[in-house]
Amino acid sequence: MKKKVLSAILAILMVTTLFSLNEADASKHADIVTHAKEQLGVPYRFGGTTPSGFDCSGFIGYVYKKVGIELPRTASGQFGAGKSVSKSDLQVGDLVFFETYKPGPSHSGIYIGDDQFIHVSSTRGVSISSVNDPYYWAERYLGARRILEDDKIVKQLAIEYETLPAGQYHDIPTNFWAKQEIETLGINGLITGYDQSFFRPNNDVTRAQVAIILARAFDLVPTTYSGDFDDVNENFYAYEAIQAVVDAGLFNGDTNGNFRPNAPFTREHIAIVFSKAFNLPKASEVTDFTDVVSSQPSFEPIQQLAASGITTGFNDNTFRPEASTTRAQFAVFLHRALYE
Repeated sequence: MKKKVLSAILAILMVTTLFSLNEADASKHADIVTHAKEQLGVPYRFGGTTPSGFDCSGFIGYVYKKVGIELPRTASGQFGAGKSVSKSDLQVGDLVFFETYKPGPSHSGIYIGDDQFIHVSSTRGVSISSVNDPYYWAERYLGARRILEDDKIVKQLAIEYETLPAGQYHDIPTNFWAKQEIETLGINGLITGYDQSFFRPNNDVTRAQVAIILARAFDLVPTTYSGDFDDVNENFYAYEAIQAVVDAGLFNGDTNGNFRPNAPFTREHIAIVFSKAFNLPKASEVTDFTDVVSSQPSFEPIQQLAASGITTGFNDNTFRPEASTTRAQFAVFLHRALYE
């Protein structure tokens, strides 16, 4: 009888303990959202870390400190904390990062669910926006980091990595499939990495990044400054390079007057831009891609690109013109066009 009573008591304690732990798990994430929303309307202030005014990373640091977690001060440092998560796997409390006025994480916020994140806008202060906003944030989305998982800190602080020589990166091991091409382009100063000698090979290469790389490769400088785009101003990190490639006739904007600098550079874009930049010869034979038709404006450039061997199609006879291009893939394509 005593054993049965003891077993029943233990069972109750186990259920109670599990319930308490689950409550704690939910509480920690909920507390982050609560503390963040308490600051709605607080104005933007450069270098601000208090409710009298925040910048984006200062706001995140303040909120997380409220739940007992110390984070690096800068957006770049916070981008190295925790673990990377995909956009499709975002959870409440994850940090989301955007590439705005310079390469790498230049803006950040806290994901609060339903495709929304809370952040510090330079014009609206602490406010809520959509990570999928088609007019701004969607194209500038860079990635996300998870600091909390099951109410445990994944990693509090970013590791400080040593600066490596040009062409060498901590995330490009010796057996990486594109190491030689990345290293060569890095040594020649055509492609550079991110903070603390990281290349981020699987990140999509953006239109702004390609503009910079091609401007370096061909020593292009602006001539007439004809690229007057609504989404690129003189303070944008790639402004000069964008003007240079537009003046050289390599790039165009869209019909709405935008350059879309942070949009991924697709395989179709590679064909169009490379055919002009490298003056690729007309294809002597037509490659029969199932997803490319002769009526497409990019048909001939794609044929030129395939004939040159810079990048061909896939095993299923597709070219996938709208597929984005990673930084590693672009490095290989550029290396082939320049040196092979």
